[in-house]
Amino acid sequence: MPKKPAAPRRTRVKEAHHVLEDALRKAREDRPGDQAQVHGQVAKSLGVSPSMLYKWREPADQGSGQPNPLHRTAQLIMLTGDTRILDWLAEKAGGQFTPVETEPAAGALDQAANTLVREFGLLIADVADAIVDRRVTPDETQALRAKWNGLRKRAETFVRRCEKGDYGTER
Repeated sequence: MPKKPAAPRRTRVKEAHHVLEDALRKAREDRPGDQAQVHGQVAKSLGVSPSMLYKWREPADQGSGQPNPLHRTAQLIMLTGDTRILDWLAEKAGGQFTPVETEPAAGALDQAANTLVREFGLLIADVADAIVDRRVTPDETQALRAKWNGLRKRAETFVRRCEKGDYGTER
C-alpha cells in the first residue's frame, strides 16, 4: 500500500502580532463600545497607551521597536529554559501546558497506535481502581495526573507523526 501524503496541520500557529490582534478583536466583541473605547480600556488596565496596543498588532520588524508581550515571554522562556512560565500561563487560562516529547524515529504507526490505546486502557483501569472505595486519595490523584500527562504527550507525538505523513512503511 503506498504511503499517504502528509496531512496539513489544521491549527496553524500564528505570529505573535496576529494572536494579539485576534485577542483585541475578541475583547471588542465581548465588551460594549467601539474599538477605540475598548482599546483604551485594555490599555489603561495594562498601564500602556492605546497606541502601544496598536503597535503590538504590527509585525515585530514594523512595530514600535518594543517587543510585544508574547515575544518577550517567549524570549524569557528561551533565556531561562524554564517552562514553568508556560505552566503558569496555561493554568491562568484554565488549561495545562503539555510539552511534546522528542519524536521517535519513524516506525510503524500502527504499533504506536496500539500502544497508545493500551496505555489509555490502563489509565481507565487505574481510574476505576482509584474510585472503587468512593474516594480518591492525594497520592492516587498525583499518580493519575502523572500518567495522564505522559499519555497526552505521547498522543500529541502520535498526531504530529500523522500530520507529517508517517503512516508506517510501505507493504
